[in-house]
Amino acid sequence: ANDPDSGSWGEVKYTIYGSGSDLFAIHPSTGLIITQPWTSLDAEMRSKYNFYVKAEDSEGKYSIAEVFVSVLDMNDHPPEFDEEFQEKTMIIGTAVKVQAVDDDAESPNNVIEYSIMTADPDNAFDINADTGEIQLKPFIKSMEIVQNITKQKDCKWSLVVQARDRGSPSFSTTAVINIDITEATPLKGPMAAFLMKSRDNPLRALGIVTFIILILVGVTVLISTVMYMRNSKSNRIMPVRRIIKRGPRDQQTWKFKIPVIKLSSPAEKFLISDPVSSPPQETSSPRLKPIPPIAPCLPPPPPSNIRANERPRAVPTISGALTSKSSKKAKPGRRKEGNISSALVSELKMKLEQKINENNQGYY
Repeated sequence: ANDPDSGSWGEVKYTIYGSGSDLFAIHPSTGLIITQPWTSLDAEMRSKYNFYVKAEDSEGKYSIAEVFVSVLDMNDHPPEFDEEFQEKTMIIGTAVKVQAVDDDAESPNNVIEYSIMTADPDNAFDINADTGEIQLKPFIKSMEIVQNITKQKDCKWSLVVQARDRGSPSFSTTAVINIDITEATPLKGPMAAFLMKSRDNPLRALGIVTFIILILVGVTVLISTVMYMRNSKSNRIMPVRRIIKRGPRDQQTWKFKIPVIKLSSPAEKFLISDPVSSPPQETSSPRLKPIPPIAPCLPPPPPSNIRANERPRAVPTISGALTSKSSKKAKPGRRKEGNISSALVSELKMKLEQKINENNQGYY
């Protein structure tokens, strides 16, 4: 940082702070940034850092800048094969693959080239330098040619493969590959290729088969669950609505017989018989007189201050009967019946008044 002031006002001091600044240090006068003595940066672990640097003069005036640090990769890891000794099965006309891994972070340190160091028999294989695929020479097209080249009956050949990175300095490693040469099987298609490749890596083939079996089991369980739920809904016992039809019953007709009271004359409904004063009179008609209606019993009288010698007041009752109007046919004797009725009514009225007077006298 530049400060145009002169003297002590132009002197600048640098400090560092922020996330990631603990791995770095800065010179307070020159601003030179270095790593801490105990720090070892590795691009495979972390390749980018950022923090802040503060430049301040003697009066406290300052300026801030953000610093980004990129860690360059060093070729410090050699390529590595999965196994130093590998068994492969090769079908004539197909390729087998070898693979190595380099843990360096950036190219060209992690770029690998493959090559064949030695082979038995010699000049029988080709290898792809970028992918590591190994194939037979184009002229080897049948097992007869393979048996003519080698004296071994089992047709198992071996070769040494080298994997080298392109870093500087360059690192390399080797592995011994045993290859069993066979002819193509009658099976054709992806299943045959899978079976032949699985001979080189049985654990991978076992994992794939297990995964397929788990998928099939899951699908079966799902279908079974759906079918069970559907059947449980269809087989659910629901309340049955039963309609009970009753058979026709023998309809019995109810017959009501209304008693008919026939009176010889209309005046008989107003007759009151007194068993004490007047003896029963015989009528010429053999029929019995109708029984007059009886008044209902009255409730007991309210309590009152009545002397012992006095009698309780009797409540008069009136009884009567109603009949329908006479038919229009009885016109000749209409006047006679009217006279008899009025006489009976007047006589009944006189008797009622006499009984009321007697009862009132006894009360007072």
